[in-house]
Amino acid sequence: MAKRTWSGSVSGSWSVAGNWVEGSVPVNTDDVYIPAGSAAITAGLNQSAVTLGRLEIEDGYSANIGSTSESLQIKATSCVLAPSGGSQFIDLGNSNINVEVRKTGSAGTGTRALNLRGSNLATVSVLSGSVGIATNPAQTSTVATVRGLGGWVLIAHGVTLTTVIADQRNVIVDCAATTLTLYSGSLETRYTGAVTTVNVYEGTFFSSSTGTVTTLNAYGGTIDFRRSALARTVTTLTAHASTPVRLYADSAYVTIGTFNRPTGLYQAQFTLGA
Repeated sequence: MAKRTWSGSVSGSWSVAGNWVEGSVPVNTDDVYIPAGSAAITAGLNQSAVTLGRLEIEDGYSANIGSTSESLQIKATSCVLAPSGGSQFIDLGNSNINVEVRKTGSAGTGTRALNLRGSNLATVSVLSGSVGIATNPAQTSTVATVRGLGGWVLIAHGVTLTTVIADQRNVIVDCAATTLTLYSGSLETRYTGAVTTVNVYEGTFFSSSTGTVTTLNAYGGTIDFRRSALARTVTTLTAHASTPVRLYADSAYVTIGTFNRPTGLYQAQFTLGA
């Protein structure tokens, strides 16, 4: 295992030894650091045969890595990403890895600053920034857990997803999922993906996907169906009345099979129409 530090002093190619401070292209088990002030990585992007120990984009790096047409393809056992500018496109292959995103640059309209892919990602934790997973329509990814703890996260329709935990910021889910849990901020489902269980504690859950929500547990916060006029179904909605729950649903578009209200004394407020 060795440390390899990117400089890009010769060209933008990952494969050129002169672009690395130590004078060697990274190989298996090496730890790679991409520091602030170093150059963009634009070529030699297919490193799919290499499994790094650690891949880290350090705070202050503001150049591009890859592009919409070609990602940096590389595997790793540890990944911490904190770019402060530019756009990065990274495909982690079949790495069963926890990815920590500490920050990103700003994103243009309709884009994400940091774009990730992987066929076996364990947990993607977003603490801040603008992150997309498999945002290209032709891309697929598999992620066990996405933790949206800050920033803006888009999980695109080509993702096979198990769990989302959303807290403090905005998460959009365009695919099917097993469990979505919202503690604060906003969480929106779109397109056609079905969800087995949604838990809402605080914040706003926007249910815009035509895929059925099997179980929707409302412990607090807001559940809002008004962003779409498409037909949607919730098999079972349970209001647990831990804190006030606000529900906006038009029966012309939303079907709730079983609505379980709290036992004992509770207060309800209904608003008709949209």
